[in-house]
Amino acid sequence: MNKKDQEVNLSYLDHKSVKWIYIIFLILTLLTLLSSVVLLIVEPESEKLYLHIFLAVVAIILFHLPLFLKKKFKLYIPSFFQIVALIFIYAHFILGEIFRVYDHSMVFDKILHTTSGIAITFLGVSVINFLNEEKNTVLKLSPFFVAFFSFCFSLMIAVLWEIYEFFSDAVFGTNMQRWMLTSEEIEAYGSAVGRFGLLDTMGDLIVCTIGSLFAAIVCYVLLKSKNAAINRIVFRRFVDYDEAVKEAKEAGDTKLVESLQKAKQKQKKAIKQDK
Repeated sequence: MNKKDQEVNLSYLDHKSVKWIYIIFLILTLLTLLSSVVLLIVEPESEKLYLHIFLAVVAIILFHLPLFLKKKFKLYIPSFFQIVALIFIYAHFILGEIFRVYDHSMVFDKILHTTSGIAITFLGVSVINFLNEEKNTVLKLSPFFVAFFSFCFSLMIAVLWEIYEFFSDAVFGTNMQRWMLTSEEIEAYGSAVGRFGLLDTMGDLIVCTIGSLFAAIVCYVLLKSKNAAINRIVFRRFVDYDEAVKEAKEAGDTKLVESLQKAKQKQKKAIKQDK
């Protein structure tokens, strides 16, 4: 194989479920976008529909972010992260914001914040890898340091998200921090109604902290025991098949080695068919 043929085709490393989840959510989001456009034609003065169209477009752009990162930077993103990202984007922008599930279910909101805390803590492990040019950095550092950094990284993102929610509510008139209540909620909470937005924000931060702490403990245990499962959550930059296989072997990730070898063979067949 020449140099170009040796380049890693990262799409071959994705689990089949990634493609199907992407297609399903993309179709559902496009239908939501189309319906919002049609309703806007009927009700051109509806400001909410403009917001719905904007949110749907943002969701579609974010759906393609993993594809962009893989193609532009040759970044290997584990299928686990791609699936979580797709679910979170659809759940937040479409279900939560457009269909206002946030207004009807506090549990929905808290589940998203808890799971995002877990996912972002795992993402923090990859951040350490990219801050250091040495291969498999996280496997050579103190397990406690990696876990602690990842935990703090997740909390930082959580705080920035709450700032974004506050900004969105203040500028665009959204209700991300639950400051606009229904008459039923006002009657139910009585004198405590003024603290409702604060309770929502602090509740988000608390459940995110719990999720982040759980994920940090899992990371610590996996690193301390040198369990190869830690490699299921680490992002890597793969350019050359041979180098990628070598790095995966050094990390003790036999499953990734097998996936890379299968992807290389699949790419060889595709190249032969094109010729």
